[in-house]
Amino acid sequence: MRIRDIILPEDKIFFTLFKEMSQMISEASVTLNEITHELPDSTEKSHKVRQFEHKCDEITRRIYEQLNESLITPLEPEEISRLAPVMDDVMDRIDRVTQQICNYELAESNENLKEFSYLIMLSATEIIEAVSALEKLKSPEDVKSHTTEINRIYNLTIELQAKAVLDLFKTKDLLLIIKLKDVYEGLGRVMEKCNDVGHALNDIAMSHA
Repeated sequence: MRIRDIILPEDKIFFTLFKEMSQMISEASVTLNEITHELPDSTEKSHKVRQFEHKCDEITRRIYEQLNESLITPLEPEEISRLAPVMDDVMDRIDRVTQQICNYELAESNENLKEFSYLIMLSATEIIEAVSALEKLKSPEDVKSHTTEINRIYNLTIELQAKAVLDLFKTKDLLLIIKLKDVYEGLGRVMEKCNDVGHALNDIAMSHA
């Protein structure tokens, strides 16, 4: 019998917290997407993303507190310790790039920014689904289908980032080039962290097969 089959009800708090965190990530990604579509009129929404980031920090703190207090956990302690920080990293990166976009006071958006934020939003949705599948864990393949999609989206953003940088050099506005290149790199780091979450979820699911 696996540990998850005899888990005490109070120890299900870990999956509750992971699902809350994944929902915060998703809501922050939706706000980021709104910002990139509404520039320059929506920069005040960066405060909303910052609030999500603070909530994620609090959830991460609660996960570690609960881990120190629990005798039985639904996942191995080292698995929980791996998943919590990489999910928090996604939120941190979303917050950071959102602040970049707003602090740079970009006068308008472009299709590359919009597509990048849309792909991040899709990846965040897959994280929600993967966390939910991990809790049920009828089959590791249920988790893998979502983590594979996260990786596919990540590969798309690598191509998008390369295209976006090439497009930048078609303009003669040096300051805009510097600002947007920094933002594109920040968006790329969000997806790197999403992909790290996918790897962590996939590895954990496989270890409980």
